[in-house]
Amino acid sequence: MKFKPFGIVMTVCLVAVSCASEAESRDIVPIAEPTVFQVQSIETDEPQTPDRILVSKGIIKSDNEIPVYSRITGQLNAISLIDGQTVRKGDVLFTLDDEELKAKVELCEAELEQAKLLMEEILVGQGYKETELDKVPANIASLARIKSGCNVKVKELEIARKRLSNAVIKAPLSGVLSNLVPTSFAYVSPGETLCKIVDTKSLIVEFSILETELRRFRLGGAIKVSSIAYNDVQHKAIVRSIGSVVDEAGMIKVEAELQDTENLMPGMTAIVKL
Repeated sequence: MKFKPFGIVMTVCLVAVSCASEAESRDIVPIAEPTVFQVQSIETDEPQTPDRILVSKGIIKSDNEIPVYSRITGQLNAISLIDGQTVRKGDVLFTLDDEELKAKVELCEAELEQAKLLMEEILVGQGYKETELDKVPANIASLARIKSGCNVKVKELEIARKRLSNAVIKAPLSGVLSNLVPTSFAYVSPGETLCKIVDTKSLIVEFSILETELRRFRLGGAIKVSSIAYNDVQHKAIVRSIGSVVDEAGMIKVEAELQDTENLMPGMTAIVKL
């Protein structure tokens, strides 16, 4: 009976060690495999690899796009134009109703004739013969023109004729019509844009490059441009401007003049290669 306490103590110790081992095994976390990260290389000041090709996406734009507008208030006559129509410089694009303008010109012409008659009466009244009025001294004739109102009527006639000519709106350059706004018989105001004419023979490509690519571009340098529609046809372009500001995305704006424009049009997506 005297050995029983010792046996109990040994039993308790063995149970405690076993529990501790189980607890320890539950707390062990397997070691995860190391994660492999993809590291992207960053451009440095080291010389560039000569055979590396830079590719960028840009947009083709017209370098010459002019708005067409009316200089006077009036009602348009029938319009037969459509967007995308090709026009030549001097072609009539719009005409305004000109009945009142023609009447104004006729009125100014009649008033000028009256003023001329009054001027002759003034000179004859001063003793000059009606058949020799062309010999009247310049200063005397000038005073007679002022008194008769001839000078004012001449200017009024010039203005009336100018307004009449403005009723015909012509194409300021050759190109393609875009953004056609008014409809037939609509009323227009001075300065109101009626359409735009896009010069499709003068095109540029606008694109952006990374700040790290700036060293590869220079003014006057040549680049290759193709469109998505005709990706197998390359066009030469000459860099004409390089932006002086880097945007928040680290990009710089570049513009280049296209040397040939076959199969190209404003708004096309361009692929630029250097």
